[in-house]
Amino acid sequence: MCTAGGSFSSVSDRSCVTWTAIISGYAEKGNMEEALKLFNAMGAAGEKPDLITVLSVISGCGQTGVLEIGKWIDAYADSNCLKHNAIICNALIDMYAKCGNIDDAWYIFTTMPDRTVVTWTTMIAGCALGGLFEVSLDLFNQMVYSGLKPNHITFLSVLQACTHGGFLEKGWECFNMMTEIYKINPGLDHYSCMVDLLGRKGKIKEAFEFVQAMPIKPDAAIWSSLLSSCKIYQNVQIGEYAAHRVIEMEPHVSYPYVALANIYASAGRWNGVARIRTMMKNKRVIKSPGQSLLEINGKTHAFTVEDRGHYNGELIYDILDCLVLQSKDDETSQQLDSTLEHVLESIS
Repeated sequence: MCTAGGSFSSVSDRSCVTWTAIISGYAEKGNMEEALKLFNAMGAAGEKPDLITVLSVISGCGQTGVLEIGKWIDAYADSNCLKHNAIICNALIDMYAKCGNIDDAWYIFTTMPDRTVVTWTTMIAGCALGGLFEVSLDLFNQMVYSGLKPNHITFLSVLQACTHGGFLEKGWECFNMMTEIYKINPGLDHYSCMVDLLGRKGKIKEAFEFVQAMPIKPDAAIWSSLLSSCKIYQNVQIGEYAAHRVIEMEPHVSYPYVALANIYASAGRWNGVARIRTMMKNKRVIKSPGQSLLEINGKTHAFTVEDRGHYNGELIYDILDCLVLQSKDDETSQQLDSTLEHVLESIS
């Protein structure tokens, strides 16, 4: 964004489109602090943010999980008479759900006078994302009963709820409803959900047969989903097949190698583990470290596995040590509270 920021600074006559473009760019990159500064600067310069400007900030908040800024932009939309717009309300529902605030998402949904298919679908997806799988399915039933026609995204959200909720029978019911009643051709995402659902229920063979019978070519995500199930249920034969399909499509992605090595290890096939490690070395495949994001006072902090480079790392690991102690001894709770307060003050 440095080049874009430099180009923006050189523009003397900035229109709403110009401001929105730079704000949207920072929001898409996850730099919500800078996006908010520019949003405020836009107003101070006498240029009123329009619908697209506000939507870009809401979307950025949802992608990064920055709830406090999301609440601020919600209040801004309300005070500027933008919340009568269904598109803004749908975006806010999505943002709150992605930030883990399902209560505020639900409030907006229930207070909307006119709910479109997008509104219902967004709320269904939000409940599924928040672990409210049965609520998600109940909303779907209400939507169908109201006479609205679900689209392919609605069915994808419902299938995701069935998958993570472990509702195999309901998943098949929705999949068949989509194809037979609403005549919607499933996409790769829909097939992936069904493979994942079958796999999670331990029906590895059925999942494999389902993939082989697909009318479209399975992608790496579908084979990876099957591979994950094989790892859980230690199915070596189908796991090998699925892993090799993923490797053919994405030879430099570490997951299929690591998953197959774990399957071999669970089965005591150490020669297979060694062979996979050699293959990764020869192909120069590197396992990417995991990363977690934490928001404190509107600012996002990234934490990577085995990386202690955070500027407050010493304090953070102090509190982690206290947490470990607390799990063993309740007398450390006072020490934990004191350290936690110190850490939060330092980070913010």
